[in-house]
Amino acid sequence: MTAIELRTEIMQMIKDEQDTSILEAIRILLFKLRSSASEDDDLTDEEVAGFNEELAKRDRGEIKFHTEEESIRLIRHGSGK
Repeated sequence: MTAIELRTEIMQMIKDEQDTSILEAIRILLFKLRSSASEDDDLTDEEVAGFNEELAKRDRGEIKFHTEEESIRLIRHGSGK
């Protein structure tokens, strides 16, 4: 599969996505990959496995990802509110 085909498929998958935690996870992954690429430092297999496990936990409802706005609100008002 070419980069263009992959990009098109990914864009089709996320264009209507409303779950901000999924979109945030994608953004974080891309940011981390770009940052490590610029430092010539790839993700280790252990880091990828950890990331995938966090996504699986979210999918099972064991943890919840927060948007930037939610995170700021939780920090300002306390995590229990």
